[in-house]
Amino acid sequence: MAPGNVQDNVRTQTLAPIMTGKGVVLFDCDGVLVDSEPISLATLVDVLDHYGAPLSLAEVAARFTGRSSAAPIEHIRLETGRDIALEFKPFFYERLFARYDVELRKTDAIDTVLAALKKRKIAFCISSSSSVQRLERTMKVTGLGHWFGTDIYSADFVLKGKPAPDLFLYAADKMGFRPDQAIVIEDSIAGVKAAVAAGMTCIGYIGGGHYAGHREDASTRLYDAGADIVFDDMRDIVTLIEQS
Repeated sequence: MAPGNVQDNVRTQTLAPIMTGKGVVLFDCDGVLVDSEPISLATLVDVLDHYGAPLSLAEVAARFTGRSSAAPIEHIRLETGRDIALEFKPFFYERLFARYDVELRKTDAIDTVLAALKKRKIAFCISSSSSVQRLERTMKVTGLGHWFGTDIYSADFVLKGKPAPDLFLYAADKMGFRPDQAIVIEDSIAGVKAAVAAGMTCIGYIGGGHYAGHREDASTRLYDAGADIVFDDMRDIVTLIEQS
């Protein structure tokens, strides 16, 4: 599907079929539930520089958005020959969480989306490349934890992270649904590819701060990765739910 204007795509297509037969929504966290990617990407730039494997912000965004910490750890190993697997997360998280406590915000209208799903009795969960530790901090800082309870699934739970389908298949199974009954909401190419590989409908979200100034290009890239539809405003998800 070739994207044009993002909002026009959302509002002119028949949205109801996307939700037909679906029983669960799998939310990515960073860049979807919370506007965390500008914070985490900037922090990662600093951390890679510290370890002697520098990349620009644009390179970090292109290579690591939607990926687990295994990806930058491997980059550092290839560039420097150092295995910093044990020390990477504590070093990164100390800097990241200090910024989270001051800067992290939940995505506009996400509470409205979750309330609409709950009203329509559509199940939902988190399926994120982030670690359990990072997800716990995110839920605490933003106050989103009460919506999800224990229905929070991390890449820590599976052998292969996104773009492999393992996490989405694991989460859907734990929630009691088949892949064809699941919708994934993702902001990254890796996440979209994982949803497609899992045989799930995928909605791309490009409203996060990391896509500011280049949303049309981001829309094209998510469509090319296999997203069924792309939008940049969570309020459009409410419309989709109400038409289901």
